[in-house]
Amino acid sequence: MQIETISFEIPQAILAALKVGTTELTTNIRLLAAITYFCEKRLSLGKAAELAGINRLHFMDILSSKGIVIFDYDESILNSELEAIKTLNPHI
Repeated sequence: MQIETISFEIPQAILAALKVGTTELTTNIRLLAAITYFCEKRLSLGKAAELAGINRLHFMDILSSKGIVIFDYDESILNSELEAIKTLNPHI
């Protein structure tokens, strides 16, 4: 896997206002970018977690804590899935 490095300048006043260091800000920016791209459906759950630098389960926990829907099923898809399950197991 090839890695790209992205860098940009941040005024020290911003770091001071946020009361974070460069490492924490970098982590936060990666996470926020991952959440944004996931919500826009530009990245899958796995790729967004990879961008954030964390595993899928941790990323799912973060999304859940922020009230972000992870699996976006509309009613027709959900009903179709339930019917398929009932076909496989009629006792449900």
